[in-house]
Amino acid sequence: MKVHANFKLESVRFYLPFLIITIIGVYLRLDQFSLQVLLDDEWHVIHQLLSKTPTELVRNFGQADFSIPLALLYWSELKLFGLSETAMRWPMMFAGISTLLVLPLYVRQYFNQKVTLFFAFLLAFSPLLVIYSRTARPYALTLLLSLLAVGVFHKFVKIEKPSLKLGFIYGLCAVASVWLHLISLPMVVAPFLTLAVPALLDRDWPGLRRIFWLGFFTLAGLLAVVLPPVLGHPEALSVKLGVQTPDFQTYYGVLYAWLGTASLSVVLIGVVLAAMGVSSMWRKFPLLTSLMTGLALTFGVILLTQPAWVHHPLTLARYLLPAIPLLLLSIALGTARLSDILVHHWGASGKYAFLCATTSVLLLVAYYSPLPKILTKPNSNSLHSVYQFDFRAEKNLIALYQKDFPVSQFWQQLASLPQDSLKIAVSPFSFETHHWDAARWEQISQQRIMPAYLAEFCSVHRWGEVPQGHGYRFKNVGYLSNQNDLIERGFDLVVYQKPQTVLTNEGEKEFGLDTADCEHKLRAQFQVPVYEDKWLLVFPLSDSIRGLINVTR
Repeated sequence: MKVHANFKLESVRFYLPFLIITIIGVYLRLDQFSLQVLLDDEWHVIHQLLSKTPTELVRNFGQADFSIPLALLYWSELKLFGLSETAMRWPMMFAGISTLLVLPLYVRQYFNQKVTLFFAFLLAFSPLLVIYSRTARPYALTLLLSLLAVGVFHKFVKIEKPSLKLGFIYGLCAVASVWLHLISLPMVVAPFLTLAVPALLDRDWPGLRRIFWLGFFTLAGLLAVVLPPVLGHPEALSVKLGVQTPDFQTYYGVLYAWLGTASLSVVLIGVVLAAMGVSSMWRKFPLLTSLMTGLALTFGVILLTQPAWVHHPLTLARYLLPAIPLLLLSIALGTARLSDILVHHWGASGKYAFLCATTSVLLLVAYYSPLPKILTKPNSNSLHSVYQFDFRAEKNLIALYQKDFPVSQFWQQLASLPQDSLKIAVSPFSFETHHWDAARWEQISQQRIMPAYLAEFCSVHRWGEVPQGHGYRFKNVGYLSNQNDLIERGFDLVVYQKPQTVLTNEGEKEFGLDTADCEHKLRAQFQVPVYEDKWLLVFPLSDSIRGLINVTR
């Protein structure tokens, strides 16, 4: 009876804080999730859907890469019940939340509760994992699927009488991960090397037969999904290769991306703690060899193929995304080891010393984390490249490019109104966020800003807009062609950015010339602007808003 009571107490001591940590991690991922504007690379697949059939989607990687299975899912949603931002992002959110549950519970098999809880905490607050859980790109999915594939492979090979179900799960996870993103291939094939070689040396013929047949059927699945686009349009893949290579600054910057910080101090603390924990991980974690081999193979492929943009730390960090859980696990182990050392030498004083040190480090981490700014309300542009390109301000090329963009005084005037009290539709919109300064406008005005599409309003065909209807049910946009719909969607103001010449760090750039003919149509439809300067025009969608803005001028 006493043993049973102790077991229940131990379970409560683990599952209660684990549940709290998980809830916090879920909150960070879901905060303002349904209000996020579709931005940057999320548009690659939309551009494919606008012009291609499912058969064409299966046979092409696209000049701007897109995930084929996600494209097929989106096409199905488009035809069945309409495609929205949330309908595009839910698979990644599901994967991101699942990762918070699956990885710590798996790790608990090999490490104590303290390590597991530290690990869960680090996963919950990882900025890149938060961002990719919210993004309509396959990274959160491929991370979960590739790690599941490695774990299931080990179980399939190691247990005495494996079921065919395990082999099927591995094959499904491996094929799906590679089909979603080709860069997953080295990771999911790594266990064949790390387990087949020892089996061969030990003359484990039953184990080798098992590995052979698993590899045979997995290869068949991989060829079925990869060969059609490779043979159909090989140039779509080749044009992205042989472009750039990482350099020292890339490798150095990757640490900031993986650890989600702008601080060298945080990076150094993370590296020291990871170094303290790596020996324990090497001894106790059976997947480590396969995961490290997969990362090494991926890195080798990157060096050989030289994909575009890989010289930027964020791109390399994303290609090596499975390194984040490994790094965080080693930090969790190092933290637990430090705790044990302090308690062993100083007793109760060591506990207080560890608590004080941990609190200080957490405050430092929070101060230099991008999450507070990303999750500030309102922020419908939290996936803007300025928040993630590089967490170090001095290395963030998007912020440096936009720093001299003109900012109308209008945005500052709105800050005098209650926070998040206005919803503003701004045109012209650029899905390429280095030309879309809405992140800064939201920060200054503290009001919610979303795109205003010009489709069917003025005679301009614009890349990065979808027609209203036709299965597209984007919620976080306004259509200027339909004033009543703007009001029904809760918009208070329409802002039009005038064509302008902007000084950037790359020289003078002209913006908005393709929409110059729209101004007179806006004036005709929305009547007298409530605010105007040399940068923009502002039109109210109700008389009450007109009076409110006039007061703030």
